[in-house]
Amino acid sequence: MGVERRPLSRRSVWTAKAGAIVGFVLYVVVVRWLAPLISSAGGHAPVGVGIVLALVPSLLWLALFYVQDAQEPEPLADVFRVGAAGMILAAAVAIPLVRSVYRVSEWLYASPLVTLLGSVLVVAAIQEWCKFAAVRYTVLESPEFDHVGDGVGYGIAAGLGVATMLNLVFVLEGPTVAIVPATLRIVVTCLAHAAFGGIIGYFLGREKETPRTAPSILWGYLIAVGLNGVFRTTLGAIVRTGLVYRPWNGLVLATVLAVVVTVLLFRLARPEWEMREA
Repeated sequence: MGVERRPLSRRSVWTAKAGAIVGFVLYVVVVRWLAPLISSAGGHAPVGVGIVLALVPSLLWLALFYVQDAQEPEPLADVFRVGAAGMILAAAVAIPLVRSVYRVSEWLYASPLVTLLGSVLVVAAIQEWCKFAAVRYTVLESPEFDHVGDGVGYGIAAGLGVATMLNLVFVLEGPTVAIVPATLRIVVTCLAHAAFGGIIGYFLGREKETPRTAPSILWGYLIAVGLNGVFRTTLGAIVRTGLVYRPWNGLVLATVLAVVVTVLLFRLARPEWEMREA
C-alpha cells in the first residue's frame, strides 16, 4: 500500500511561496555582489552565464517546494510537469503570437493608452491563457488535484514556466548580458508571472474542489489578465523615464505585487485547508 498523499493545500505551498519571494530578492543581492567576479569591466558576461541566471529562480522554487514537500514526491513531479508545460506553451504560443503575429513592438508604445490596451488585450491575454492551459491540460483532471492550494501551487509553477522561457529568450537575444540589469529583469518577470499564475490556479482549484460554473474560472483569468496588463504598463513607466533607466524600481514593484497577491490568496484559501487539517 502506498503512502497517502497529503494535499498541496497545506502549509508547504505557502511556505515555499514566501521563501521564494525572499529568495528571489536575495538572489539579486548576491548576483550584484558577485557581478565584478563573473563579468567583464563593463558589467557584461557571456550568454551562457545569462542562461544560468534565467534558470536559477525556477530551480530555487523547485528546491524550496521539495524541502517543504520532502515526503510527497508525486506533487513535485506534477509541479515540474506543469512548469515544463508553461515553458512549452510560452515558446510555441505566447512568444510567436506577440512577436510575429501581433508585432507588438511596432505599435505597443505609440501612446500610454495604446500601451495599456495592448498590454491587457494582447500580451497579458495570451500569456495568462498559456498558464491556464498549462494547468488545465496537465493535472486538472487528476483525482489528486482536489484542493484550492493544489491550484495555487500548480498556477505558480505554470507562471514560472512561462517566465523562464521569456527570460531565456531575453538573454539569448544578444551576444552578452549585462549581469545586474538582466538579473533584475529576470527576477521581476518571475515574481510577476508567479503571482498571476497563482491567481489563475486559485480559481481553477476552487472550481475543481466545488464545481460551480464556467464564469468562476473566467473571472480568475480576467483578473490575472487585468493585473498583468496594468503591471506591465506601470513597470515600463517607473523603470524608464526618458533616458533614465531605473531597474531597481521594477524589483520593488514586483516584490510588492508578489507579497500582496500571496497574502490575499493565503487568506482566501486558509479556511479550506485549516478545516481539512482539523
